[in-house]
Amino acid sequence: MAEKKILILHDYFLYKGGGERLVISLAKGLGADIATAFIAAGAFDPRDHGIKTFELYKESRFSRIPGFRYLQTQFAFLLKTGFAKNYDVVIYSGDCLTARLRLTKPKSIAYMHTPPRHLYDAYSERLREYPLWKKIIFVPFVWFNRLRFSYLTKKMNVIVTNSQNTRARIKEYLGLDSIVVYPPCDVVPLSNLGYGDYFFSWARLYPIKRVDKIVEAFAAMPDKKLVVASGGPDLEKIQKLAAGCQNIKVLGWISDQELEQHLGKCLATIYVPVREDFGMSAVESMNAGKPVIGAAEGGLLEIIEHEKNGFLLKPDFSAEDLRAAVRAMTADKAAAMANACLATSKKFSEQNFIEGMKKIVYNVIARPKQTHAQR
Repeated sequence: MAEKKILILHDYFLYKGGGERLVISLAKGLGADIATAFIAAGAFDPRDHGIKTFELYKESRFSRIPGFRYLQTQFAFLLKTGFAKNYDVVIYSGDCLTARLRLTKPKSIAYMHTPPRHLYDAYSERLREYPLWKKIIFVPFVWFNRLRFSYLTKKMNVIVTNSQNTRARIKEYLGLDSIVVYPPCDVVPLSNLGYGDYFFSWARLYPIKRVDKIVEAFAAMPDKKLVVASGGPDLEKIQKLAAGCQNIKVLGWISDQELEQHLGKCLATIYVPVREDFGMSAVESMNAGKPVIGAAEGGLLEIIEHEKNGFLLKPDFSAEDLRAAVRAMTADKAAAMANACLATSKKFSEQNFIEGMKKIVYNVIARPKQTHAQR
């Protein structure tokens, strides 16, 4: 691998999230460099791990409005990635495929966390939420970017993805085959430090993660404790929902050391996103021997086995459904699930992830250059 130069393009490092951890793990495992549109203050920074990193723009030059930031990111990868022509292989992570328009020489691998959800499976939900003036902008924006994304995806030599769920999504929306290599979920050292009297949530605070539904359920259950540790655009909403509830703590972003303590000492975790791509948080919970109360949809169906390593709620669960699961998850029940949780987590190790990705990179380097569009 050392004789070949590998570059990972990642759209941006905005948070301390699973996708960012994955890219850093992959770069270390492959001896690759990283290029990204920007690295936000407080986000994971590959440079802290000794990884050669190209930051195409400073964060201060990017808009805080998601739509404008999206366009800026695309132009950053189109206009400022000329240096990447000197690499043998480019791995694309996130929506940075625009760079492929100018990077015709290196072989290309997409690690597709999901086809962009606002363009595909979440499109109708977004459209319903927007007022008329936003709909007028959003509809042509989506149709143009579907064409762009589909065209560029077909330019990849190989598409890799994070779950059978996302593999099916890629097939449905793009008509393309992909290879599943599960993400590394043991990057943070986690361990079971006992069973406290609280439940733990550290999903990013986005509407699609449904942390608001978790908080609302606990607000009506003052005898059960909840700790929420994350950030995102719904932070203020979550704080307001939790205001006055002595049984709910909202911590914001926390360090890996704090995560180890809070996760290690909780009774169980709660993770109920809408049609989750994979569900790295669920596996990390199990890596600490803690069961997960999750929603029975998306990638979580590949991780959680009902009443074996957690509880599965129906996708359109009610607050009462969640409260019933919380009441049923006693410390004894959680402890009885610990071994099954640990066994599940071993399937998603960093070693398996790196070995799987190395095999794909070797195969791409060895075979004639052929894109999906040419097959």
